[in-house]
Amino acid sequence: LWPGAANMSGSSHLRCARVRGSEAGVALAILVWFLAAMSLLVAGIVMQARVDTKLSGLHQAKAQVESAGDGAIQLALAELLELELDGEFSGRSAHYGAHTLGKLQVAVMLTPLSGLIDLNTAPEGLLSALFASIDGLDESAAYELSASVVKWRSAALEDAGDSTGGRFEVLEDLLMVEGVDRHIFEAVQDSAYVDRQGSSGVDWASAPVSVLRALGEVGEEAAMELIEARLTEKVDYLEPPAGMDLSYQQAVESSSYRADALVILDKTVYLRRRWVDRARVGADGLPWLFFRTEAVRVVPRMDGAMLITREGGYAGD
Repeated sequence: LWPGAANMSGSSHLRCARVRGSEAGVALAILVWFLAAMSLLVAGIVMQARVDTKLSGLHQAKAQVESAGDGAIQLALAELLELELDGEFSGRSAHYGAHTLGKLQVAVMLTPLSGLIDLNTAPEGLLSALFASIDGLDESAAYELSASVVKWRSAALEDAGDSTGGRFEVLEDLLMVEGVDRHIFEAVQDSAYVDRQGSSGVDWASAPVSVLRALGEVGEEAAMELIEARLTEKVDYLEPPAGMDLSYQQAVESSSYRADALVILDKTVYLRRRWVDRARVGADGLPWLFFRTEAVRVVPRMDGAMLITREGGYAGD
């Protein structure tokens, strides 16, 4: 044999061993990578499943709230019609009711639009009072906001593609006014409305707590007492609370109402809000027409004025 053959054979075996070791290392790395990738994939699938489960639960809750809220609003409107036919209801009054649909408790408030502030026709002073009622907003800032609203709605729509103002078509248009952010909008959305035949004033006898507080030095307690008095007395005989500014008072009857249904589900309060005209017949043949329906939303702070029932209690008690 060739003298170096033995040495070459040993070296070859050593190289083969190294190659096999290297291949084993690569295989192990691939296996680790594969296991890590599979772990991430499984984690992603589990996370997606959890998200889908939560979304499914939210959609189910939304459907339940919409169904219960709409049904309770229809019942409240039927009650209102019956009271009106019996001569026991004034067109200036708000109407409160409590209903149980299945296992859900629903409190309904029907507020005449005459008790709310119309963004299209309200004078600057009334708008300023509305903005001044927002916690943390001083009179100077409130005045600037009211001036911005008046400026925005009076702007001519000469170029629809580049308009800077005009008539408010929906409440959300308020967000386009300079100085109005989401906080301000959410603070006034329960006090305002937009309509093509709105009123420049507001009727305190129909107004919710938020509007009553904006009309002068009316505390929440005094406003609540007035709301409770509406349940047992005729509004035509009620006296306005002391300190209320009556400069913008307009005692008118409105055929249009804001219908608020508060639905309690899993210890969470949801708001279903619809806008209805009782002077027009709906496509379903009922003696009222819904002209706007808002998406269901969670109520972070339960407004006592909205939860009062005919008996003077609170939904959920």
